[in-house]
Amino acid sequence: MFRCLLCFFAAGILMTACKKKDSPSVPNTDNGYVDDWIYKTMKQEYYWNTSITGSPDYTKEPYGFFESLLHADDRYSWAVPNYKDLQNSLSGNTKEAGYSVGLFLHGNGTKLGGIIQYVKKNSPASAAGMKRGQIFFQINNTDFKYSSATNNADVNAFLDAMGKDHTLTVFDHTMTKDGLSDSTMNPSVKNLTVVEYSENPVYMDSVYTIDGKKIGYFVYNFFAPDRGQAGYENEYDNQVDAVFAKFKAAGVKHLILDLRYNGGGDSRSTINLGSNIVKGLSTTKVFFRREYNTLNMKKYTDAYGVNFFNSYFTDEANNIGAGLESFIILTSNNSASASELIINGLKPYMDVWLIGERTYGKNVGSQTFYKINDAKNTWGLQPITSKAFNSAGTSDYTNGFAPNEEVLESLALGDWGSVKEPLLNKAMTKILGHAPLRVASPESVSRTRVQYVGSSQMNKAYYHILVEPRPGE
Repeated sequence: MFRCLLCFFAAGILMTACKKKDSPSVPNTDNGYVDDWIYKTMKQEYYWNTSITGSPDYTKEPYGFFESLLHADDRYSWAVPNYKDLQNSLSGNTKEAGYSVGLFLHGNGTKLGGIIQYVKKNSPASAAGMKRGQIFFQINNTDFKYSSATNNADVNAFLDAMGKDHTLTVFDHTMTKDGLSDSTMNPSVKNLTVVEYSENPVYMDSVYTIDGKKIGYFVYNFFAPDRGQAGYENEYDNQVDAVFAKFKAAGVKHLILDLRYNGGGDSRSTINLGSNIVKGLSTTKVFFRREYNTLNMKKYTDAYGVNFFNSYFTDEANNIGAGLESFIILTSNNSASASELIINGLKPYMDVWLIGERTYGKNVGSQTFYKINDAKNTWGLQPITSKAFNSAGTSDYTNGFAPNEEVLESLALGDWGSVKEPLLNKAMTKILGHAPLRVASPESVSRTRVQYVGSSQMNKAYYHILVEPRPGE
């Protein structure tokens, strides 16, 4: 009897100890209050929720606490102290001077430089006369050192400097005709002010008629239905529809979709764009299907039925899929998430030809979580909550989509919309069966090896992200 009582006593101690270890008390502090909300949200919503520790450290500050819950394979989930900043950034509203930059190495790989990928319309950078392809090596006359050992700290310092009022000396890029030598010329000082700026993702569209072929070209830089403000609902999606109305009226038979700087964004805009392009458009056809954690799969099935997990194409009056003879997407390593969802979702229905670089490789989606009117908790979370599959059940692009034709961007970017611009020229050649020499000779691609280590898109909330609506919203 004594031994039995001892065993029960020991077991009781063990159970009590486990309970204390697995369910630590939440401290009555501001951090404890926020951490408790983060923990409960992640246990219910996180795609990898079964990997979350049962013994969270509630003494950590919220960001560190959030990071301590993440799965080892998760490169994408993040949190911010103010959910309103998160909402604004997802709609393209940020403080900036209005230009996108690719970061490259110079000085034998020890310093960071920037090349202007595109200048945003009606921005301080546009007013200052900055142009695509211009290069700079300093910000505020200061060098930025680089080491791969800093885990992107050097890159972040460079981008942070761009997020404040700053001065650049920009140079025009030139090279020899054989592409073997690059140089700079025409230095120009730009004093740039950072402002609250709403970027429009609908950047450029053109229709070309070459050899009797109608070719539509569309540059789309992130996925967002609107700027996230009352009175502007579906503003950007409506502009996308207008682009395709123009293409349809012009009789476009060949489409070039430029997603090389498109890091992702809202799944609703992904469906809108895909529905304007797909062959055999039907609202009964599945564009993509979501998979959630086990808890939410059951919860959503019980609440909404099995069709809840399918996203269908929408009825778009300006769909040009029926008449398309070829469809080409221009890509880079910055093409991610929602951009890759377009590729994966359309592949079961039509040929999708990729030109450029391998895409990033992100087949998971996230949702936004926050508490309204809670003075003690203003945090916003953007955790991974789902995985995306196309109608054929395919989701195997964690290593990105390899291009059918590889074209690596060098320091010779070329002008937007010019048939001499290297990637557009390659796409035109694919469509025409020959380079568009009758219009202009193709521009040489610099053979100087340049290593890109980041871009200003890294500072955007939509970078490498697929934003899914919350059920019921």
